[in-house]
Amino acid sequence: MKITPASRLLAFAAAGAFIVWGQTESAEQTTPRIRSLSHAIHAVEDLDTTLTFYREVFGLNGKPNDFPNPAVPQLTNAPGVTLRLSMMPLPGAMRFELTHFKGLERKPGRAAYTDPGAASIVLYVRDLDRALANAKKANAPIVTRGGMPVEITTANGKARSIIVRDPDGFFVQVIQEAPPAGAPEDNVHRVSLAYTMESAEATAHFYNGMMGLELSGPSAFSKDPAVLKLVGAPEGTEFRKLTGTLPGPPAYVEFTEFRGVPRTKFHLRVRDPGAPAMAIQVTNLNGMVDQMRAAGVPLISANGQIVDFGGGTHNIFVEDPNGMNIELFERSGPPAGRGQNR
Repeated sequence: MKITPASRLLAFAAAGAFIVWGQTESAEQTTPRIRSLSHAIHAVEDLDTTLTFYREVFGLNGKPNDFPNPAVPQLTNAPGVTLRLSMMPLPGAMRFELTHFKGLERKPGRAAYTDPGAASIVLYVRDLDRALANAKKANAPIVTRGGMPVEITTANGKARSIIVRDPDGFFVQVIQEAPPAGAPEDNVHRVSLAYTMESAEATAHFYNGMMGLELSGPSAFSKDPAVLKLVGAPEGTEFRKLTGTLPGPPAYVEFTEFRGVPRTKFHLRVRDPGAPAMAIQVTNLNGMVDQMRAAGVPLISANGQIVDFGGGTHNIFVEDPNGMNIELFERSGPPAGRGQNR
């Protein structure tokens, strides 16, 4: 069943209304749509340095592995590239893949938090002061104005929060929150994802209209001073958000659009240090890519073609409307050649 414009809905109302862009449900397994989030991705300058940062600051551990799959150069459109990575396990069965590409030139990049395409991992901790002290000891740049935690409003009430950068410039938001019963005993007990978008309309069209997510949020812009201080944005900046849950192990995700502040779309090649991405498993990858090609979505992999990754896995990198790289894949058998941690 092909998805038609009539099967999608974009509703805007007055201030306080919600943006909702969805598609009709279908029982057919051939409908192109997201099946699950596999993992968040973050390209690094040096894998060992970044692993040390997350271990010493947040107590998160990952094991480095060479990743010799010969399809990597085609998938990333980088002939001759080699890959070393760590698939870092996170609370809630989430995973954070740190990728270190070698064999050809790379161009590191760092976004402002308000730039479309900027990305952050959100870590909920028992003790924010301990994490902040560790971050300062590691000389991590602090993004939050004033360099101290601010009180923000979350879905669970008021909470203290701060944003820092890891060694590659990737944003890490830390929120102090009491853990629920059964949460991991470590300082970090929950994780979510946050991205900056260029426009709510384009982001909803891509993720909801083409991938079957259910992102929603207020159509009106806000000027919450605490949030602006948290992200290092100047006073007077406005923002609005789309939020939702990625299936799979469920992962809360939010996209924030800013206005009233200069913005530059942040887009790096898959191999460039600082480049964020998500790996998303889908149904009917061919149909989804056909839709994206027809809509003019940039297809990053070599010649814009789906890659045979081995073991029944096929994948492709595309670029979302905000400049972020998205690895879409479909799997019909057990993974082969992806390494024990990928």
